Amino acid sequence: MNTKKHLKKFYSDDFINSLPKDSRLYKILTVDLPQTENLRTEIDKCLELTHRYKLLDTDLEARLRSPDGQIWQSAMNELRIALQFEGLFGTDCLRWHPQGRKKKVGEFELVSGRADKPIFIEIKTVFPRDLERLEQRIIEKLPSYAEQVSIPSFLSVQIEMPGTSESFSGKKFKSFLIRELSLINPDDLRQKSIKLPDYRDNSTGLHLKIETLSITPNTEERNCHIGIIGSGAKFIENEVYIHHSLYKAYAQLPVEKQPCLVILCSSTAFPIDEHIMLNALLGTLALRVYQSIDRIAKVPEPEPFRKPDGFFQSRRNRKLSAVGLYKEKLAETGIEVDLEIYHNPFTVNLFKDFLFKGKGIRQLVKKNDQEMEWIN
Repeated sequence: MNTKKHLKKFYSDDFINSLPKDSRLYKILTVDLPQTENLRTEIDKCLELTHRYKLLDTDLEARLRSPDGQIWQSAMNELRIALQFEGLFGTDCLRWHPQGRKKKVGEFELVSGRADKPIFIEIKTVFPRDLERLEQRIIEKLPSYAEQVSIPSFLSVQIEMPGTSESFSGKKFKSFLIRELSLINPDDLRQKSIKLPDYRDNSTGLHLKIETLSITPNTEERNCHIGIIGSGAKFIENEVYIHHSLYKAYAQLPVEKQPCLVILCSSTAFPIDEHIMLNALLGTLALRVYQSIDRIAKVPEPEPFRKPDGFFQSRRNRKLSAVGLYKEKLAETGIEVDLEIYHNPFTVNLFKDFLFKGKGIRQLVKKNDQEMEWIN
C-alpha cells in the first residue's frame, strides 16, 4: 500500500519527509503493518478536523511531529475527543480556543441546543511522567545544596505529591533546605534521625517529606559534607496522578460562571477504572466499625463511608461541573471510545445530565444529599 496516497490531499510528500524519522506520526504513516491501518484512518479524520477548524497552528503541528510519544499522545487525545463530540452532537457543536483563566487557551467549548450555556472543556492526559522528571531534578540538585551546609548530611526525600515538575523552583527549595539544615545541632544529627518540616510549594502542588538519617562520620570527616541519599520516591497511586492532573486543569477554567467539564485520558501503567475514579473524586472508600461502651448497648453495624480526601468537596473545587474519563479500546473494526462522566455534587456551575442522555454515555449524578447514582 502506498501510505502517502493514503493521506489526505493537504499533506504533501515534503511534509511527510520533513517529519522526524523517530516520531510516532512518521512511523504510523510510513510503516506498513496491519495494526497501523486503523491508526492511519483515525489520523486522517483528526487531520480533517484540524483543517476544518483551522487548528493546525505551529504549536499543534510541533506536538504532532514530536518524537516524544507522550506529547504526541496528548495532542491526539484532544482531537479524538473533539471527533467524538462531533459524532454525538454534529459538526457545528464545537467552538475552539475559548479563553480560560488568565486568558490562556482552553481546548474547546461544546455548544448544543440541549445546554443552556456553552460547556468549557479541558482535556488532560494522565501521565506518570511528572514524578520521574521531578525526582531526577531533585537528585541532581540535592548534593550541591547540601554541600553549602557545614555539617554532615544524609537526607531521605519522599515525594508525597509530585506537583508541576516543569515549574519546580530550585532556588526556593535550596533556600528552604539550607535554612532548615543550618538550624540542626550537628551533635544531634550524628546521633539520631531528624524530621525536617515538610516542603510545600502551593503554586505548583509540590509536597516533599524530608528526613535526615543518623550517621557516624570518621574523625577527619566531621566538619565536611559526607553525602546524600537521593529521592526515594514512594509508590504513587493513580488517585494522586488524577488529583495532580485535575488541579492543573482547574487552573485553566474560566473565571466567569460557566459549566466546565475536564476529561481525563489515561496513559498510566495501571488502568484507571471506576473504583479509582470514585476514590479520587468522592473520597477514599473506608469502613467505620463501632465498638460497644458496655455489654448491654446494641452495637451499630459497620458502615462504609468516604474520607474527605476526594477532589469534589463542598468548600472547594466547586467551579468544576464534572469530570469525564476517556477510555480507548482497540478493536478489529476500528478504535472504539468509551466515555464516562462523573458529575460534581457540589458544583456551582451545573449542567444537566439530560445533555448526554441517549448518547450511550454513563453518568454518575447526584441522587440526593447523601447518594450518587449511575444513569445511562
